[in-house]
Amino acid sequence: MTADVISGNTRSNLRTAWFFAAVWNLVSAPMLVIVPRELARNPLAALGFLFPVIGVGLLTWAVMTTLRWRRFGASRFETGAETATPGGQLSGTLYTRFTPDQIHSIRVTLKLTCLNRITRRGSDHSETRETILWREEYTVPEGQVGVGATGASIPVRFALPADARETTATRRSDGIVWVLSAEADMSGVDFKEDFDVPVHRIGESSGQPVPARTSTRSPPRQPVSIADLTESGIHIRPTAEGTEYHFAAGRNASFCLGVAVFTLIWTGALYLQYVLDFPRIFVAITGLFELLLLLILADLWLGSTRVIIGAGVVRRRHTILGLGSTRVIPSKSIRTLDLHISMQSSGRSGTPYYELRATLDTGKHKHLGSGIRHKGYAEWLANRMRTEIGLKEI
Repeated sequence: MTADVISGNTRSNLRTAWFFAAVWNLVSAPMLVIVPRELARNPLAALGFLFPVIGVGLLTWAVMTTLRWRRFGASRFETGAETATPGGQLSGTLYTRFTPDQIHSIRVTLKLTCLNRITRRGSDHSETRETILWREEYTVPEGQVGVGATGASIPVRFALPADARETTATRRSDGIVWVLSAEADMSGVDFKEDFDVPVHRIGESSGQPVPARTSTRSPPRQPVSIADLTESGIHIRPTAEGTEYHFAAGRNASFCLGVAVFTLIWTGALYLQYVLDFPRIFVAITGLFELLLLLILADLWLGSTRVIIGAGVVRRRHTILGLGSTRVIPSKSIRTLDLHISMQSSGRSGTPYYELRATLDTGKHKHLGSGIRHKGYAEWLANRMRTEIGLKEI
């Protein structure tokens, strides 16, 4: 099998960024003239300034994408000879424009993400959402970034789970998408690039021979310590009843802040509907979503979970401002304990947050901790809990 050469997405993103920035700013520019005139008669007209503010954000995105393109050029990913398949691996080399002094001082983080792309089309617009189904990431070990005449070469190797879903989407259709991304913090503009990589199942179902498999183990992650977990707001301590895992409130400040901003905007829309005397059915529906957002926001900022494992039971207590109930689960009734992505920030470049999900003999699911930002932390916690419950480690 021959290797494929896949171009990065920055160039196409550059065209998209400038198109949206130009269109939005052209449409919203008149607001800078109209809104000041209307303020004296109607203070709510100040909401019109939101459109130029969004335009500034889009323009900033376009400028940063341009600077990144000018600095790093056309990055490419050359796949290995072996096709990326479920249960196999994705391997190859990423080439980009780093200077020799940068190569020896930066840390490159690689991420492989499986996404489900869904487009919802309405009468006057369409919305595309990419939901993270699976992600693996690691930092390239020091000394493994090579240097050549045209820049840097970065080795890539990811093990794929046996139950991984194969690529079904194209650039113009929905479905499963696999994305390889690379990031590095640098002085000035940071390096950030992503590639749409194919993952296909081969063998008996496709009539193609199965290639000889090389090692499918991804490079190891950094070891996890109790101090790391404590710093992230997850506390572990022994008690008379067993080992206690305390997931503190407000641990993910950036995600909480994003939800707070969205809730504030939604509240403004609700107030505007009320003042402008919208039909009550619209106000009622918007108000119900407002209540849901406030509950989610309260749980994110003020909700905490304590899980105690010992004496053949798992005690789980989730509270908001101290109010909540305790659920006692017999350890022998827990069939599996797995990771589940319960929420994420923005699209393909967003951050998935993991939940420790226990599946009971009855088929019901109970979470034993959620909102875990680092997959390595979630895996460490899951394995330790499995040992204490009496399940097999993974």
